[in-house]
Amino acid sequence: MKLAWFAPIAFSILILVGCNSTPPPARQTPSPSPSAENYPNLTARAKELEDAIGRKDYKKVVDLTYPKLVDLLGGREKMLSDMTTQMKSMETEGVELLSSVASPPTQFVHDANGIYAVVPVTTKLKAKDGIFQTEGSLIGISNDGGATWTFLDASGKDQKELKNMLPNVDNLNLPPEKPPTKLSN
Repeated sequence: MKLAWFAPIAFSILILVGCNSTPPPARQTPSPSPSAENYPNLTARAKELEDAIGRKDYKKVVDLTYPKLVDLLGGREKMLSDMTTQMKSMETEGVELLSSVASPPTQFVHDANGIYAVVPVTTKLKAKDGIFQTEGSLIGISNDGGATWTFLDASGKDQKELKNMLPNVDNLNLPPEKPPTKLSN
């Protein structure tokens, strides 16, 4: 079984597509040692996203996805339909999500357009060939000072794809992609 599609969370099956236009990068401003405690809604929304994936509540997953990505994928209804179809296809192939856990954010970047945070995610999936675990990252994005957050899956995406969505992604130190680890048969 080829595991190139394997990613840290179920909505990572979505493929980032290039934008026709990229806004100019906003000036980055230093921030005083931000942490998860400074943004409790970030941790809460990341957990909400992971719970929605586990419950197969794809409407909630779409609600918590970065709106620019939703638009690029054809809008809310198209994204929901495509996600549902992809997840059913994975289930038909014997792939089952066992767990997906978001860890505390590892870094923050503030600029004129908002706040960006890297949120590590560990996911376990059961496939025909065994149980696998992978480490990945979400990028949490807030345009209202941390009151609300939406997410992009940064795992397995190249920097150019992400830069089309978030011009200042170069300011984030995203962990390198790691291959899935087989935990058991």
